[in-house]
Amino acid sequence: MTHTIRKATALVCIFMMMSGLAVTARAGDPADDLKQIEYKYYFRGKYTESIEALQTFLARIDVRADVAVHANEFLAASHVLAGSPQAGKDVFAKLIASDPSYAGPDAAVFKPEVVDVYAQARTEYAARTIKSPAVATSDAPPSASPAPANAAAPSTTTATASKPIYKKWWFYAGAAAVIGGVAAVAGGGGGGDQPAAPRGGITVGVNVK
Repeated sequence: MTHTIRKATALVCIFMMMSGLAVTARAGDPADDLKQIEYKYYFRGKYTESIEALQTFLARIDVRADVAVHANEFLAASHVLAGSPQAGKDVFAKLIASDPSYAGPDAAVFKPEVVDVYAQARTEYAARTIKSPAVATSDAPPSASPAPANAAAPSTTTATASKPIYKKWWFYAGAAAVIGGVAAVAGGGGGGDQPAAPRGGITVGVNVK
């Protein structure tokens, strides 16, 4: 009985050790794993298998940023050479958007058609940037809006109507006219200064002012 237990324990230990070794082998250095994918699929022209392997590789959480950029380059190149240049251009567009200073794939490593697709992605990115430039913001308060050109001028009628009656020009004009009329009547009605004209005759008087 004791021998059986010992044997079972040993088998469990061996199984756990083998499992640990398998996990370690699968989770090697990301850069080394990427090279294996490159030489196993990409450089052998197996672009479909390369796409699948690279997508699985990029889903890992232990991939460094620089290794991820390199893997995306091979992913874009695999799409282009597999007959899907638009998919490859989309991958390059994501690389450019995440880092506008990204210089593109190495022409010494990748084929000319891959470099051309990158150039197209770069051109489209530049065109989008020109169409929608960044808007500068300012902390200064907005200035007051100018009055519209067709805005009505302040009404003088209302201002005039609000003045007292003794401050209105027509009040004094009317008063002067009344005083002048009274003076004229008074001057012409008192006949004491001039002799009365004889009856039956015509008197012509000339007033010199």
